[in-house]
Amino acid sequence: MLLKLTIALLCAAVVAPVAARADAVPDAATKTITTDYQLFCTATQDPTDANLNSAFAMLSPDFVHVDFKGKQMQRDAYIAQGKQQIKQLHITSCANTINSSTLSDPNTIVIVATGKIAGQIQAPDGNHDLDATTSSQDTWKLVNGTWMQTQSKDVSALVKIDGKVVQDEGN
Repeated sequence: MLLKLTIALLCAAVVAPVAARADAVPDAATKTITTDYQLFCTATQDPTDANLNSAFAMLSPDFVHVDFKGKQMQRDAYIAQGKQQIKQLHITSCANTINSSTLSDPNTIVIVATGKIAGQIQAPDGNHDLDATTSSQDTWKLVNGTWMQTQSKDVSALVKIDGKVVQDEGN
């Protein structure tokens, strides 16, 4: 369960280059959000305090993570758990795609993104190969001139450890 939550937390947040976007989404917003998403990838591959703090700084004070069952986790709990759990991971690759971005109003962008990470996870019985592909629906709002992520909702997750599926949820 802890592994599933770890992967969902990390992958829901790990998104990088914008592959597709609605024409109505301003270029400046797309650039800013893409840069912010890349910080999460950097933090997963090099989880120094500075990288983790930079990655989590884009989460608004009222940020909420919503899992597959609808359970909500507030910003502070999400960050604390993410920082603790990432210590079990050694991520060697991180590739991400934004499937869609929609400007729902001038101050809100909804992004559906797919992230893929690979590496190893430490367990009591040693290290195990990890391969995870997840997607999330992320809501970004313009807050005092800064784009901040206000919500991340799990859409799908396929997680394999040592080649065996340990989680397969969502669409």
